[in-house]
Amino acid sequence: MSAALASVLTPDSFPSPPIEPAVSSRRPKLWLCAYFPELALTAAGLDLQQAVALQVQHKGRPSLYAVSVPARQAGVEAGMASAAALALCPGLQIRDRDMQLERIALSALADAALTFSPWISLDCRNALLLEVGSCLTLFGGVENLRKQLCRVLLGSGHSPVIALAPSPAAAELLARLNIEISVQQSAELHSLLGPVPLNRLDWDTGLLKRLSRTGVQTLADLWRLPRDGLARRYGVGLLHRLDALAGNDNRILGQFHRPPRFAASRELPTELEKLEHFFPAVEQLAAELADFLRQRDAAALGVRLLLSHFRRPASCIELSFRSPSRNAGHCCRLLREKLERSALPAPVLNVELVCEAIAPFQPQTFSLFDDEQQREHDWQTALEQLQDRLGHQALQYPATAAEHRPERAGTLAYAPHAADAPRPTRPLRLLAEPEPLDPATLTYLPDKERIESGWWDGAALRRDYRIAHDRSGRKLWVFRDLKPGGGWYCHGLFG
Repeated sequence: MSAALASVLTPDSFPSPPIEPAVSSRRPKLWLCAYFPELALTAAGLDLQQAVALQVQHKGRPSLYAVSVPARQAGVEAGMASAAALALCPGLQIRDRDMQLERIALSALADAALTFSPWISLDCRNALLLEVGSCLTLFGGVENLRKQLCRVLLGSGHSPVIALAPSPAAAELLARLNIEISVQQSAELHSLLGPVPLNRLDWDTGLLKRLSRTGVQTLADLWRLPRDGLARRYGVGLLHRLDALAGNDNRILGQFHRPPRFAASRELPTELEKLEHFFPAVEQLAAELADFLRQRDAAALGVRLLLSHFRRPASCIELSFRSPSRNAGHCCRLLREKLERSALPAPVLNVELVCEAIAPFQPQTFSLFDDEQQREHDWQTALEQLQDRLGHQALQYPATAAEHRPERAGTLAYAPHAADAPRPTRPLRLLAEPEPLDPATLTYLPDKERIESGWWDGAALRRDYRIAHDRSGRKLWVFRDLKPGGGWYCHGLFG
C-alpha cells in the first residue's frame, strides 16, 4: 500500500464496529475474505526470507509475476523483465510459475476453512471467500472467528490478510488493500471505501484511463456522479461494480465442495496369516465402498488396501481401474489376484480400504438385440485381470507420436490412446523398408497426401503418397520420392 493511501486508509482511522450485530429476525450475510498475497511463492516451495521471484511469459518474453519482500527491497518489482531484475539483484532466484501448484494449495486451504463455514468460494484470485454471518455465534463473534481461522491458515504455511464486509466484492477489496477490518453494516461501506484511489482497483485499464481523464480519482468521486450519466458514458457494468462495493452484490459465486473420499477399516479379532481368513473383511469394505459410490452416483478410478501388522510398516496394495467402476465383486477379484501374488511380511491385524480417486458415474448404453456392450465389458475385465497378474508394464497399446514421417509416427503406450482429430487414411502395417515398384502396374485412388518433414535433424524426406491397387487386387500405400532421381515405392499394405 502506498504512503498516500496508508495516510488515508489505516485501520486505526476507522471506528471499531461492534463485535455482535444487532438482534434481528434474520441475520444478514457477512463475507470474510482471506487473501494470500504470497500464495504463488509459498505454493512453489520458495523461501520467502530470500530474494526469490516467479516469472511468466508475457508477449514472448519472461517477466516477473511475484517477488518476495527481500527482492522488493532490492528494487525488483512484479512485471519487470527477468534480465532487468537480475541486473538489480544478481542473487535473485527465479523460477517459472506453476498455476497447478497454486490451485492445489488454494484447494487445500479451502478444505481447512470448511471447519468455519459450509459456504466457501474460490472465485477470487489468490483468496478464499467465506459466508460467516450464520456461524458467528458458534465461534464467539467476529474476532474469535478471525483469530481461529488465521491460526489454522498460518498452520498450513500461508499468511493471510483477513477482512469482513457485507458483500464479497467489498471484503475482497479491503483484503487486497491490506486493511484487516470488520464491517457489518452496508451503510459504513461508502465512507470506508470512498477514499480508495481508482488505480488500486482491479478494473479494466482502459476504463481507468478514461475516468482519470475526466478528473475522477476515487470511489467517492464516482459515487457522487449521476448514475444515468455513468451508464450512458461507461456502460451498465460500471454501475454493477459500484453497487457490489456498496453492499449490493448480486453475483452468483461458485461454491467449493470437498472432494469425496472413502476410508473404512476392520480390526481383526486376532493376527491372521492366510488370505482366506482375513479376506472376508476386505469383501465387507468393498461392499461399503460400492454403497458409498452408489449414494453419490459416482465410480472409483482406483483403491488402496492397507494391511496393518504388529510393529511393522503396513503393507499397501494399490489398484487402478481401466475404467471407472463401482462393482464390489470386480474390485474383490482384482484385490485377491494381487494379494495371492504378494508376500506379506507378518500376520494381519487390521485391514483398511481407501478410495480418493472418484469420478462421476457414466452408465453404459445397452442394446435390446445384441450383447456387444456386455462383450466389451467382459473384454475390459479380462484385460484388467491380465494387467493385474503380469504387471502394469505388460500391456501396451498402439499410439501415434507427434511426427509426420510414417517410419517414426507409430509408438506404444501403457494407456489407451485418446481419440485425436481425424487423420489421413494410412495402413496399420508398414514394410520394414519401402520396396520399389512400377507405377504403370497400379490403379490409383483419388486420395493424395504430401509429406515433407525432417529437414531439422538430417533425415529430410519429400514424398507424395497415394492409395493404389495392384494387378493382384492388393490395396497398397505407395509414394513417389520427390528427391532428384527418386522413384515409386510401396510403403504399406491395407488389410
